[in-house]
Amino acid sequence: MLPSVINHAEKVYLDYTQTELDQAYAQAEWASNMNGILASWARRGAACRGPRAGYREAPYGPAPCEKVDVFEVEGPVVHLHIHGGAWQRQSKEDCSFIASAMRARGVPFVVPEFGKLPEYRMPQVLDQIARATLWTYETFVASGRAEGLVISGHSSGAHMAALLASYDFGDALPVSALRAIFCISGSYDLEPVLLSARRQYIDLDDAECQRLSPIQRVAQMRLPIHLLFGTEESPEFIRQSVSYAAVLASGGRLASCEAITGANHFEMADQLGRLESPVGQRLEALLGMPHKASDAPAAQAGNDGVSKINNENDQRRRRR
Repeated sequence: MLPSVINHAEKVYLDYTQTELDQAYAQAEWASNMNGILASWARRGAACRGPRAGYREAPYGPAPCEKVDVFEVEGPVVHLHIHGGAWQRQSKEDCSFIASAMRARGVPFVVPEFGKLPEYRMPQVLDQIARATLWTYETFVASGRAEGLVISGHSSGAHMAALLASYDFGDALPVSALRAIFCISGSYDLEPVLLSARRQYIDLDDAECQRLSPIQRVAQMRLPIHLLFGTEESPEFIRQSVSYAAVLASGGRLASCEAITGANHFEMADQLGRLESPVGQRLEALLGMPHKASDAPAAQAGNDGVSKINNENDQRRRRR
């Protein structure tokens, strides 16, 4: 049970006070251009939707929110992207701007919609995203139209993408169909998230918090994870990626972990729409991988690099 009165000067997680932890999970505090980028996504995305762009909307389940945006093009690898929004904002339409780059690359592009917290609970949202992933596999890969899927996610979408690596699909979705899981600027440990102001709309008990924290599920993962984050994100979001990378590396489940210099939280997602950008180049490399995900190399980011990023992040937070 949360205390009725919170002492904002006490340390509540690591060396964060309550005020500092709340600020660390408030993206507007760290990206002054946030509103401009979001408006740009809406404007560019609207131009990408339409029959001439191969766009259609399809249901993957019975609920009104259980729909996917599909941008059709012939290509051997499908890109499924999970949008962010702190589990309570944004929509599939906010990712339509990525479709132009995917079409130019010859990549079918799918973006699922799903329930938002607190109307839905996080376990329900994960199950919805898993069903959307299965729909994408059945529609493109099982039908013979494509050979595999690359799954990406940004922010809370990266959290969900990481959970898909350990999701029990049974025999419905073979791991060989998953070329890569690409997690951008996510939260992979829910303990500090639930200690922040976000606890006001995230309803999880202790067992659910552990089960829905990717950092606790490395032993159950079916394929390695690619991680990416920006050096201008909040120090806590940087720490989340670095800490997750270290645990993945120790378990042989880290495919790669990179920091993109000079990019904040929203600029990281924005770069998905430009394949010449640093994030776009990483995505294009995954889309063009000749091997299956099961053949991907293990850790590429060593502990020395992780420690260096950690030290720089600590210094940045102390200067703020």
